[in-house]
Amino acid sequence: MVGRITEEHLSEAEKAFPGIIEIYCELATKPATFLQLVWIYETTFNA
Repeated sequence: MVGRITEEHLSEAEKAFPGIIEIYCELATKPATFLQLVWIYETTFNA
């Protein structure tokens, strides 16, 4: 998955990154790209 993320892509992302939907839903400001979302995910679970 590359580029901009839309909510329709979240179920696909959830398969590779369990818990990413929950993180996305809790964000007040949504990331513009999938890479930004993965970065947030990685820093949340690897903190």
